[in-house]
Amino acid sequence: MQEKQFIEKGAQKVKLNEFLADELEGAGYSGFDLQRTPTSTKIVVEAQRPGLVIGRGGSRIRELTEDLENEFDFENPQIEVNEIEDADGDAQVVADSIADWLEKGGHVKRVGYTYIRRMKEAGVIGAEVEITGKLSGNRGRTEKFSFGYVKRCGNTSKDNVQKGYQLAKTKPGAIGVKVRVMKEIPDFMHRDVDVDKEIVHESDAVEESDAIEAKAERIEAVIAQAENMTSGELERVLEEVEVSTDDLSTADIREAFEDMDEDDVSNLGESHEEPDDSGPEEEAETDSEQSNESEGDEAEYDEIVSGTIGDAKDMIEDLENPDFEALIEAEEDNKNRKTFLDWLEGKA
Repeated sequence: MQEKQFIEKGAQKVKLNEFLADELEGAGYSGFDLQRTPTSTKIVVEAQRPGLVIGRGGSRIRELTEDLENEFDFENPQIEVNEIEDADGDAQVVADSIADWLEKGGHVKRVGYTYIRRMKEAGVIGAEVEITGKLSGNRGRTEKFSFGYVKRCGNTSKDNVQKGYQLAKTKPGAIGVKVRVMKEIPDFMHRDVDVDKEIVHESDAVEESDAIEAKAERIEAVIAQAENMTSGELERVLEEVEVSTDDLSTADIREAFEDMDEDDVSNLGESHEEPDDSGPEEEAETDSEQSNESEGDEAEYDEIVSGTIGDAKDMIEDLENPDFEALIEAEEDNKNRKTFLDWLEGKA
């Protein structure tokens, strides 16, 4: 039953559109919008010349209301007329105008290019005009005129592309005129933000990442104070540690400990040792810092040479004191590009 009702409503809309197109032929009729309410049926008519729809003193619109009530059994029909601000940007009005010009003997290409230019001047994003029939001679053919961007499929085509159709009855035969106009681009197709850098659900992502990072820091604090990973020792540390441990379990701590590298584990132990003021330890600390810096430089050089030659040169120019010998070695181990090696050797 529901399917039958949908089909009946769709057929009623098609008949109503044909009825209004015949009745309002000289008024520049474009289309209508049907809005049903519990007490009435509101019909919003789009027309180029609303004065012809309303008539003198509203006489024409009263006649039209009575005809709709008798013809379609609408309960208390209310007709509202909206004026089309720019007729050259309306697909149905343009299709009617092209068909009227063709019936008067206009040349197809002249008509097509004229209305494409007028639609372009109207400020639409894109438009297409397709004229099919016996345009010249006995064989039918199709002439297409277009400019700009017109979406042909998907929801964007349904929501943002206006379609118009009219039949021109000429002496050689019937000529079909199809017009498709895209007045504006959807919001998702032109953003002012950089999509690559845009964060979806920014607040949720930030809060979640902060919570995970805070929990990891509290687990590290527990591991650092525990002498071993036994259950009793972990429970003792969980009770005595100064950070919040309500959501931490011994299983979480063991899992985090197993995932840690040996360097991370040793760093945890070193971070709680109090260094002496003796000279040799200071020298050892300085040596370790230098070794860490050199390892960081090597990693940085490997990252520099991993990209394109142009990017690598720009990154090298930004360095304060680049080690070209290390860069040459990194390039030989990585991509071994001759031109880049020659450039590095010249700099060295």
